[in-house]
This record gives sequence, structure tokens and C-alpha cells, in this order.
Amino acid sequence: MTQQNLEAGVRGRAIPAVLLAVALLAAAPPATAQAPDGLPFGHFTQLGGGNAGSGVMPIVGWALDDDGVESVDILVDGRLAGRAIYNQSRPDVELAHPGYPAGSNAGFGFLLDTTRYLNGLHVVNALITAENGERSFIRPLVFEFLNTSHNLKPFGEIERPAAHTELYGTCDPANPQRRLTVISGHALDVGTEIGDLGVGYVELMVDGSLLFNSRTDCTYLPTFGGLTQCYGLRRLDIERAYPLLTDSPHAGFRFLLDVGDLIGFGYAEGHHVLSVRVGDVAGQVAEIDEVPVTFVCQDAVGNEGSYGDADLPHGNLFFGGLVAITGWAVDFEGIERVEIHVDGTFRGTAVYGLPRPGVASEYPGFPNAPLFGWSFGLDTTQLSDGFHHLQVLAIDEEGFTTLVGERLFLVENAPLD
Repeated sequence: MTQQNLEAGVRGRAIPAVLLAVALLAAAPPATAQAPDGLPFGHFTQLGGGNAGSGVMPIVGWALDDDGVESVDILVDGRLAGRAIYNQSRPDVELAHPGYPAGSNAGFGFLLDTTRYLNGLHVVNALITAENGERSFIRPLVFEFLNTSHNLKPFGEIERPAAHTELYGTCDPANPQRRLTVISGHALDVGTEIGDLGVGYVELMVDGSLLFNSRTDCTYLPTFGGLTQCYGLRRLDIERAYPLLTDSPHAGFRFLLDVGDLIGFGYAEGHHVLSVRVGDVAGQVAEIDEVPVTFVCQDAVGNEGSYGDADLPHGNLFFGGLVAITGWAVDFEGIERVEIHVDGTFRGTAVYGLPRPGVASEYPGFPNAPLFGWSFGLDTTQLSDGFHHLQVLAIDEEGFTTLVGERLFLVENAPLD
């Protein structure tokens, strides 16, 4: 039986999905074989779950070409579903096929919304386009899409804070400077019910008890980073990953938690669980994620140091002449100055107090918000060509010093004529 006849059988629902997938694999060349005539080649990497899927299904694999891969497009039943994200880390592919451009980053991934297709068997394929314009198909996989309402609950992730993070709070009710914690992430829905327009609300819970609901508690607080206790924040990264889902352009949620208030209300210091519950417009409800955290009274901890980072320079670029080094730093006691050191030698004090609204939204209530940015002009002609070690030190108003940024960078100055 030819591969074309097999694919025709899929479209006619002639053979069970699992048996047909086995037949397709048997009819195709070995997974590690290169396509004929030096064309681009690759392979799907099936995830767990067999040959059936529902909702948003990840399609992953790898692709190579001796001239480099320009793009990988995913097709369903011969029709374009979308362009995969290429350049994903695949060191195993580099080991199996050494010498190809970007071999260690030959992976691709695509999140396929199966609700856009009828339930039943479908052929999923990938079209690889090389940098020189040559094209080749990966051998297809066959999946059965099984979408029913009870399988299509909302989904998403708590991205901040990380699991087992210590969350500090101002426990002294007389202290007006409140220490707040940002709870943020994304939520999506792929419901197929008539009138189901996606996510209806997002709720933040502590130890299973409801704290905030985005539908009733959302407000705008510019002093504390903008939209608070809200769903619908702009998320370009989520839109790129889920371009066809209703809420993907505004899939972000953000809550502010006052740990000191919770401890004053009766929550003990120590272990707690934060969870996020999402309801869609059609009434489906799901607890999409939870993270264990620890509540701590900052009043008894003392000076915890500063937070920050260096944006530039990047270690994989050459720098010469006068280089603008930038970054940010925050401290609950306030930043007194930011020092720049190169190879262990003090080079000067950065200009501190530049606008960084993105940082301010992640560190609400910290002094000097939103002016958390710093900048320093480094004269690289005073350094030898080659690699150098940058260290950024933040000194707070109490004199406590913290290393907030560290990078290796490469200097190369052209000789004077």
C-alpha cells in the first residue's frame, strides 16, 4: 500500500488511528535517514498520550538542512495550520547528525488547536523550508481528535512566584510602607460551546480559600504597577504561542498579595499554597495551577539586600569605544548608589533613577518606583582587547551591599591609523 493510499484512507476514516499510524511508519524511510538529493529532513517527536488528542495539542520534532532551516510549517490534512517555532534546544539531534548548521537548536514546536477540526482521524505533517529555498515534508503522523465540552477546561500557569519562594510581608500594622507580592501568569480557554468566548474570570486562592476574583476586584493602581487583581493583560509571547485562541493577545493575569495583612488576619507564618482557578464563559471551571510558598514577616528578618540585573553588555557580542551599560536595581530600604566594577576594579558610579515601568510592576511598593533603572558609560579603550568580567553592586540606604548583576563581555577596539 503506498503512502498516498494510506493518507486517502485516513481522510475516508477507513482504518483505526493507531493501526494506520503504524502502517505509515512502516511505509516511511528510517527516522534518521536524510531526504534524497540533500533536501531538508527531520522527524516528529511524539509526546505521551498516544495517537489521540483534544484541545491544544503540542506538535514537536526536529529539522535539519546542510544550508540551514528557514522555517517549519505544520499542516493538517494537507492544509496549513501555522508556522512552528524553530531553534529549540535539541542536543540529541546534534549528537546524531553532527555538522549541520544550528544542529543543537534544531527542534521545533507548534501548539495545534484541535477544536478547529472535526472529531476523527487527521494527518499531521510538517513542511521544512531550507535557507536556499529547498523544501521537503516530514513523514506524517495520524491523530484522532476527540473534543467534547468536559475535556475543554481552561488552562494556564502561575509564572510568578516560583515554588517554595519566601513571600515577605509588613506585619506591623502601624508601618505605612506595605510589602506586596505579585502573583502573575496566563490563562486560556479552547471551549467550543456556542457563545463560549473564552476565559470569563480568574480567581486567586490561598490554601483553597478565595481571595480575589478578576471580574469583581479588578482595579487600576498606577502606584502599584497598573492593573491589579485583573485578567486581560497584554501577553505578546502567549499570542505567538497560541495565535488562534480567543484570549491569547490578553491572556495575562496579575494579583497583588499583602502577606502582612494575611498574617494579621490570622494566617500563620510558614507554609501555604497559592492556587489560581479559572472559569470560562460557558461555565467550565478548572484550577489551573498551584505553588507552595512560605509567608514571612519582614519586620523580623532585617535587611534582605537588593534585587537587580544588568541588561547590557551581552557576552556573545564585541564591544569597543564608549559602551552604555544599563540595568535595574530595587531595594525595600531604598537604593543609595550603584557601582560598576570591571575585573575587580572600581570603574565608577552609575546614574540611578531612570524609568523602568516593567520592573515597577513586578516590585510594587518599593521606594523610588518606577525609577529603578541605571546606566553607566564604560570606556573600553581603557581595557585590553579580550574577555572582561563586569560586576554591578547595589548599595542601599543602610549601607548594605548586594551583587545584582554579573556578565562576561568581549572588548575589541580597532587600532588607530
